[in-house]
Amino acid sequence: MAMKQNNFYLQYQLAAKTGKNADRKAFLCKAAPGALIVAGCMLAWGGVFLHTAMMRADTRDLRAWCADEQNLTPYQQSLQDQQAADAYHSLTDYANSVTSLLASYPDLTSSLLNRIDAAGSGSGITVEFTSYDAASGVLQFNATSNTVIDIPAYVRALQNCGVFSDVDYTGYQSTNSQGQPAGYALNLRCTLAAPE
Repeated sequence: MAMKQNNFYLQYQLAAKTGKNADRKAFLCKAAPGALIVAGCMLAWGGVFLHTAMMRADTRDLRAWCADEQNLTPYQQSLQDQQAADAYHSLTDYANSVTSLLASYPDLTSSLLNRIDAAGSGSGITVEFTSYDAASGVLQFNATSNTVIDIPAYVRALQNCGVFSDVDYTGYQSTNSQGQPAGYALNLRCTLAAPE
């Protein structure tokens, strides 16, 4: 008859080994996600650290390049050129604005003077220009006539001739006392109108 041998020690060792393996597997199943998270964080930190180190090296190189005299001279020159260009553009803009203002301001030309003369020619009025202020556009002149001047009609004629924006007269006098031929004089101060 065959004898069965029971080796309890071997069974105990196998059971203990199986239990340890089960415990180890349970521990690994529980610890694996945490270990993966820690490994991922360490990997991310390492990437950030490496990127920061590379950026510091680039920054150091850029600072060295900026501090180099060979590079500073052209940069300073370009700044001076930019300032000169800005000043030129500012002066150009100013000149253009002054030119446009002057272009809109009336010029005292012979055609305007003829129109002023023509306003009083029907009533025998002659005009003697005394002053012109180009800054304000004010023209001063004397209108003289051998007969008494119809002031309101003459002022309306000057306003309607299209030359003036404002017509004022400052006095009316007889020219007999001034050693001139008998007649009458009207002192006028008129502001030229802007051309349309």
